[in-house]
Amino acid sequence: MAEKQKNIMEDIARDFIKHSLTMRYDICTCGQCKEDMVASALTTLPVENVPLQAVSASLIDETKLKYKAELARAMFNAIDMVSKNPSHKLTEDRIESFRLLLNNILEDRGLDFRQYNQGVIRRKVGYRMHMNGVSSYGEYARFLRKSPDEYEKMLEALCINVTEFFRDMEVWVTIRYLLETLINQKKLKGHNTLRIWSAGCSSGEEPYSLAIVLKELLKAGLKNFSFELYATDIDKKCLLMASDGVYPKNNLKNVEEKYLKSYFTLLGDGNYRIKEEIKNMVKFQYLDLIKQDFLRETDVIVCRNVFIYFNRELQEQLLKKFYFSLCPGGYLIKGKAETIINEASGYHFEDVDTNARIYRKLIPTDSLVK
Repeated sequence: MAEKQKNIMEDIARDFIKHSLTMRYDICTCGQCKEDMVASALTTLPVENVPLQAVSASLIDETKLKYKAELARAMFNAIDMVSKNPSHKLTEDRIESFRLLLNNILEDRGLDFRQYNQGVIRRKVGYRMHMNGVSSYGEYARFLRKSPDEYEKMLEALCINVTEFFRDMEVWVTIRYLLETLINQKKLKGHNTLRIWSAGCSSGEEPYSLAIVLKELLKAGLKNFSFELYATDIDKKCLLMASDGVYPKNNLKNVEEKYLKSYFTLLGDGNYRIKEEIKNMVKFQYLDLIKQDFLRETDVIVCRNVFIYFNRELQEQLLKKFYFSLCPGGYLIKGKAETIINEASGYHFEDVDTNARIYRKLIPTDSLVK
C-alpha cells in the first residue's frame, strides 16, 4: 500500500496567509477569502509532495527558504487578486470606511492624515484596532467616540516619529562639518547668526543633538556667534516630552561619553536629563507642516524620516515650502531612506552629499560649497 503523501506547500501557504492578514483591515479576511487566497497561490506554486510521516518543522523551514521568492510573489498576488475580486458580496466598503475615519479625525481634532502615506497610516491604525479587538474601520470609529483614552493613544501612534540622539552617527560627522563650514562662511561675510529648523522634531532628541554639536563648535573657538534653533512638531505630547528633556538610557546609546558627562544629568530612576545650557538653546513650538506657515530665512532645515509619512503629492508640496523657507544657498537634510523626488528639480535643490541626504537650495549661477 502506497504511503500517503502531503503537499506541504498548502501548510506553508496557509501559514503565510495567517500571519500576513493579522492586521489587514483594508480587505476582507473572512475564512472563505483566506481559503480562496490559498487556492489561488497553489495554482502557481510548485508541488512539494512528501510522506506524511516525513513532515516536520525543519522540512517546512527548508522548503520556505528554497522557494522564498516564489512564495512571496505567489502569495502577494493571490492576496491582491482575491481581495479585489472576492467570491461573496462584501458587507462593508473598507476604503470608504477608512476615508470616513480619517475625516472624523480631521473634524474632531483638526489633524488631517488624508494626504499622509496611506499604507503607513493603515498599519498604525490597524495596530490600535488589533490591540482593542476591533475588526472594522466603522467599528473602530464608533469605539473612538466612546473612548477618549483610545483616541489619544491612536493619535500618538499616528504622530510618533521614532528617534534617538545622533541617529545614524556617520551622518552627524557630515552635519558637524556642514555647520562649521556655514559658520565660517558667515563670519567672513560679517554675519554672526545661524538659523536652524528641526522640522518634525518628535520628542527632541534631534534638536538637542544639534544643540550639542553647536555648543561644541563654540567651545572650539567660534566665539561671538549666536544660534537660533527652532524645533517643531504636530504632536503636543511629544513637544511636552521634549521640553521636559528626560530620556531613557537607550535613547542615548550614540552619545559619546564626554558629551554624556558634560550635557546630561543621571537621575535616580536611571533616566537622563538634558542640562539647561543645552535645553535653553532650543525653541520648541507646535507647527502643522501641512496647514501652517513656515519659518523664513532659515540656513538649515533638518527634516529626517518625516517625508516617508506623506504621499507623493504632499512630499512635493512640503519640498516647495521648504525651498521658500530656506535662505539662498540654505541646506535641507533628510532621512537616510529619503531622497529628493524627480519633480523636485523644479525647486532647484542640488545634491551635496548623497549618503547623508544633504541638499542645497540653488539660485542662478550658484555653486556648491567646497
